[in-house]
Amino acid sequence: MSMEASSWVVPCYSGWSMEEAAAWSSDHRISFQTSLPSGSDSGMQLQVVEYAAPATPTHDTCTDQDQVLKEVVQAFNADYLDIMEKKMHRFPPSLVDVDGRYKVPVTVAIGPYHHGHPGMLEAERVKHVAASQCVTDSGRSLQELYSVVCSVSDDARSLYYHNEAAGKYMGNDDFLPMMFFDGCFLVQFMRWYYVHDDEFDQALVSYFYANFERIYTDIMMLENQIPWVVVETIFRFMPPGPSPWPWEMFVAAMRRGLKNQMVDQALKKEMVGDVHDIDVDPDYEPPHLLGLVRFYIVGNYDKDNNVQLPSGEKPTSSSISVAELADVGITLVPKKETEAVLVDMRLQPKWGCFSDLFVPPLCLTEANATWLVNMAAFELCRTPDFDNVGAENSAVCSYLHLFAMLLDQKEHVHDLRKKKVIDGGGLTSKATLEYFTSIGKNMRIGKCYLDIIIEIQKFKRERSFLLKPYRFFMKNRTKFMAVISIIGVVIGILSSLQALKQR
Repeated sequence: MSMEASSWVVPCYSGWSMEEAAAWSSDHRISFQTSLPSGSDSGMQLQVVEYAAPATPTHDTCTDQDQVLKEVVQAFNADYLDIMEKKMHRFPPSLVDVDGRYKVPVTVAIGPYHHGHPGMLEAERVKHVAASQCVTDSGRSLQELYSVVCSVSDDARSLYYHNEAAGKYMGNDDFLPMMFFDGCFLVQFMRWYYVHDDEFDQALVSYFYANFERIYTDIMMLENQIPWVVVETIFRFMPPGPSPWPWEMFVAAMRRGLKNQMVDQALKKEMVGDVHDIDVDPDYEPPHLLGLVRFYIVGNYDKDNNVQLPSGEKPTSSSISVAELADVGITLVPKKETEAVLVDMRLQPKWGCFSDLFVPPLCLTEANATWLVNMAAFELCRTPDFDNVGAENSAVCSYLHLFAMLLDQKEHVHDLRKKKVIDGGGLTSKATLEYFTSIGKNMRIGKCYLDIIIEIQKFKRERSFLLKPYRFFMKNRTKFMAVISIIGVVIGILSSLQALKQR
C-alpha cells in the first residue's frame, strides 16, 4: 500500500495578525489534498482526493475532513506497522555509505525495483526456460500454473512501495508476468540443489553452473525480493523432494556457505539423503527468500535476555577495540562448534582476571559480505526499535557492529586473521576495513552487541582489583622480563661459585 504525503494548502505570512488572517479566510477557501490507495482491476492505484471547505466550515465538512484524516492514518499504519515484517523494503538510508555492489544486482533482477536494468537480458530469457521447467514438473498447463500465481498477486502487490522506480511495473500487464517468471526462476534454482541434472533442461543447468556465485549473491539482496507467498504457491505444484520442505537443502547450503563450508556443486547431488541439518520451524512464515535464509542463519537466542547493569548505571561506552579488550584481559576466540551461526556471541570468564569473548568466525567473501549487510538492512527496516524485541531480531546488526568496532585499522584485520576470528579468504584486508567502516557509521546497535558491552563493563568492575596489577605488569613486562633474566643469570653464577667452593 502506498501513499503520498498530504498537505494543507494555506498561505503562510509570519507578519499577519490574527485579524488579518481571519479577513483573508472569509474570502478564500481552505483546500486539503491527500492521496489514498484505491483498489481496481489493475491493482493498487493512487487516488487524489481533494476537499475544499469554506472559511466557516459546516459540521458535515469537518466530518468529511476528519474521515479523510482517519483514512490517511489507517493507510499509514497498514503500510508501516501492520505489515512491516512482510514488506518488500528498500535499502535503508542509514546505510547510504555501503558500496553499490552490495545492494544492486548485476546478473538477475527479482521483483520490480531493479527490473529492466541493463545487463540482465540473458537472465530474463532464462526465466522463461525456468517457467517451462516448472510447467513440465507440475504436470499442469501453463494457464493453470499462471492462474494460481495471479490468485495471490493482489497480496503480493500490496507489499511493495509504489515509488517512481517500481511504479511502471506495477500494472497487471507487467506485474503478473514478473511474479510468475521470477517465482519460477527461484523455485528451479532452489530445486537444483537436490534434483539430478538430467531431470532439468540442460541449458538451464548450464546457466546455473556458469553463474552460480553471482545468482546466489543477487537473490540475497533486500531490494531484489518477491513475496514468499508467490514462491510457496509455485512450490506446491512441484514434485516432492527428499524433504517435506522443498527449500531445506538450499537454505542448509547457504548457511554452510556463510561458515565457509559451501559444498562443491559436483558433490551436492550425493548429499541428497542428508539434508536434515537445520531444524525447520513450521510456524515461521518468511516474508521473502532473504528473510527465510536469515532466520536459519541467525538461530535462537537462548541466552538470558536480561543482562543488566546495577540500577541507574549505564554503559560508559558503546564501542570497543582489540587493544582495549587485550588491555582488560579479554581474548577473542572463534566459536567453531555452534549450530547458531551469528547469534551465539558471549563472554566466558576463566581463571584470574581473564575472560574469552567467543565470536562466530567471519568468512567475508564477496557473497557473504552481501548477505550480511542485506540481512542487517532487513533488520533495520522491519524493526524500528531494537530495545523492545528479542535479541535475535537484531542479531546480524550486532554481529556486524562488533566487527565494525573491532576493526578500525588494517593491522586489526591481520590480527583477527591470525586468531582465526576472520576465517578463510575473500575480501582483502583493505576491502574488509572499508566494508566495516561504511556500515558501522549509522547502524543501530543491536541487543546482542549491547549485552556484550554490558558484560565487559561488569567484568571490568568486578575484577578491577586484579586489573591494576595486571595492567602494570603488561605495561612493564619488558622490564620485568629483563630483571627476571638478570636474576636468572645471577643465580646461575652464584650456583657455579657455590659448586666451586664445595670442591
